[in-house]
Parts: sequence; structure tokens; C-alpha cells
Amino acid sequence: MLCLQGWVPSLTSNNCPSFDVFGYDPATKKSCVIQVKTTKNEKGHKKSSFQLGFTHDKRSEWLNNLTCPYVFVHIDLENKHTFYILSAPTLKEVIIKTDDEYYNKEREKPLNPSYPVAIQLKDIAEFENKWENLWK
Repeated sequence: MLCLQGWVPSLTSNNCPSFDVFGYDPATKKSCVIQVKTTKNEKGHKKSSFQLGFTHDKRSEWLNNLTCPYVFVHIDLENKHTFYILSAPTLKEVIIKTDDEYYNKEREKPLNPSYPVAIQLKDIAEFENKWENLWK
């Protein structure tokens, strides 16, 4: 998709933990690093969230280290790809809002603070195909 936008992408080698793709826009001569998260529906299993790779009790540390935009890719049962693009500041806002709502929800038993943090498709729907967010 980056190529279709006119940009030059380059994948990282050895699964770099900080980002997955290096992107360059030859028109503006801007570059950025991008993290990609993917979820795929499989027969009998509808996936509607993206695991972010950290737990609630480590959220502050993870947010402090978040510096690059994220591209979330959802693949449906027909193999259609949908892209949601969030800048680092916007992703921080979404994580704080949605995780706080989840953590503070009324429950019978207290929630273990080491649960994994995830982003729901419904929470990032407004960022579908917002490729300009890569450069914010």
C-alpha cells in the first residue's frame, strides 16, 4: 500500500523490535519508521482487536517509548485488507481512553493489572486509510 501511495517502503531485517517498515516519500523527501500490527479473521473465529504487546501495568513505560506511527491491518474472511493508520500521539490518546474505560468498568472481581492491552477495530475505525497520519 505504501508503494501505491507513491512512497518507498523498506522492511527491517531480523525483526527489529522498534519498527517494521522504513518509509520514504520521494515527493516531500520525508522519511519515517512504521510499526505494523495485523489481525486476520479465520473460519469460525472473528478477530476484532489487535494485541499491542504490553500489559496494563507496563502501559506508562510503553507509551513513553512510543514514537512512531502504527498501521493496523485487518484481513477479513475474503482476504480483503483494511488499513488503519494512527500517528504516535493519536495512538497514545486512543490507548489511554480505551484502556482506562476497560480497566475502570464495573466488575464483580478486581481485574488483574497484568492483562494484555489491545485495540478494538471499532476504536480505530475513523482512521481507515488515513495515510497522511504517517507523517504527523
